[in-house]
Amino acid sequence: MQRQSGFSMFSCWMKVVGLLGLLNVWGLPCVRGNDLGQLIFKDSLANSQASRWQSFGGQVQSLPTVVRVSGQQGPRAMLSGVQVDDFELQVDIKPEARTQAGVVFRVDDSRVGVDAYRGYYVGLHADANRVIWGASKPGWNGIAGCNRVIQASRWYRLRIRVAGANVKCFVDEIPVVQTTLPAFDGVDHEFGKGGIGFRVLGTAAEFRNLVIHRVVAESRGSVYCNPVQAGCADPAILRHGELYYAYCTHSPDYPDMMHGIRLHVSKDLVHWEDKGYVLKRQDSWGKSRFWAPDIIEKDGKFFLYYAADTRLCVATADRPTGPFRQVQPHPMEPDTLRIDAHVFRDTDGKLYFYYVDFDRGNEIWGGRLNEDMVSVDEDSLQRMIVPDQAWEKHRGNIVEGPEMLKHNGHYYLTYSGSHFESPEYAVGYATSTSPLGPWKKCHLNPIMQSTAYASGTAHHCFTRSPDNSELFIVYHRHHSQTKTEPRQLSIDRARFVIQKSGPDLLQIHGPTSSPQPMPASAKN
Repeated sequence: MQRQSGFSMFSCWMKVVGLLGLLNVWGLPCVRGNDLGQLIFKDSLANSQASRWQSFGGQVQSLPTVVRVSGQQGPRAMLSGVQVDDFELQVDIKPEARTQAGVVFRVDDSRVGVDAYRGYYVGLHADANRVIWGASKPGWNGIAGCNRVIQASRWYRLRIRVAGANVKCFVDEIPVVQTTLPAFDGVDHEFGKGGIGFRVLGTAAEFRNLVIHRVVAESRGSVYCNPVQAGCADPAILRHGELYYAYCTHSPDYPDMMHGIRLHVSKDLVHWEDKGYVLKRQDSWGKSRFWAPDIIEKDGKFFLYYAADTRLCVATADRPTGPFRQVQPHPMEPDTLRIDAHVFRDTDGKLYFYYVDFDRGNEIWGGRLNEDMVSVDEDSLQRMIVPDQAWEKHRGNIVEGPEMLKHNGHYYLTYSGSHFESPEYAVGYATSTSPLGPWKKCHLNPIMQSTAYASGTAHHCFTRSPDNSELFIVYHRHHSQTKTEPRQLSIDRARFVIQKSGPDLLQIHGPTSSPQPMPASAKN
């Protein structure tokens, strides 16, 4: 029996052509048709003809092996006579120090100036470790981005796939080159067709080996779209037998949340059946604010940890479907405000308990869980991490929602940062060789953050696909860009990326809002 993560179909954006052909980078059994159509452009760019490029500010130099674009006013080098709508592009980019360089596409009304054009831009920001996607209307509007290792004076292979309103971006990180998940995969409806070219912000960048194909319709297997379940927040998943059990904060009850903890059940992490309140208020010490459950099984009994009236409580049941009842008529620590419990079972069978305490903001603490399952060894208790990075301080100094993973002998304490109502609510992690630290935060935090199409994406847990081949993150997102409640559940793929030294990097392919292959199973 494993404690894991998953959810149910709510809505799906399906106005996309040819999205899933290149998702075979996961090794998924999704069917790919002949989705790369007519070749639009292919050239090494060595000694490129000057007449091929239309320059908007700066200099465009055709060198023996590359095209070099430089200047201080955000220069663009546009391919003359080339217009694109749905396409896939690949190009090598080498940005200089503190320079952002990338591709503009579906561009019109182009003039000299940093953002003096209408269209999209996807770029790599050297030394800032960022991959970004945005639009100029004119004037910059960020859409999505993620943290990736982008070093100056190194070559990176950028692949951009655009179909309808969907944009996917893939980046090979050098020198560690391996199969990648998209850096981002999102939707925007602003621009449909236009010119294509290069853009540089900073000093200079070099480009080589440019290939552009049209994207045509393709065959594809079953898909899902986020969000997959409405009205659920702060998910905790138990995988028991062939089913996934999702225990959630019932978001439509916000702000009082007076009724208890809600349960949904699924076979595939996408289609969910609402089972109602698995823990009811009358079976608990608490009267309101039923938040952030966690679940674990021991010796045939199921222990549900949750917050009620900002105290941590434990309820038990003989089945994962409950009903759960709190035997002891008081919280774990009656006089201490605590929320967001998480229990981690190590590979040696020992149990560890993590939670959020309140001091100078929200802090994550942890210790060994005693055999009674309702108390923690006081001698082992210690502070795990505090909010000391800028991304953790939007609308309060907050780290919360701890969730533990173990991989290749390292412990990954994943968590959420900033206030849950903030659009900047995001996911990060820290690593250690011990379940109780000391911890070192990832230099690429946050590893998943909000976009223009998915806001407030955090408070998560992890699970594996039905066939155990894929790792998924399960999290909630805001109802919309302007409305937090009711929050909605989403699922996206995650993976570990091998590093030359130190622990592997944990990467999240998300948040997504476009069709994604169903979680892998014997049936798909």
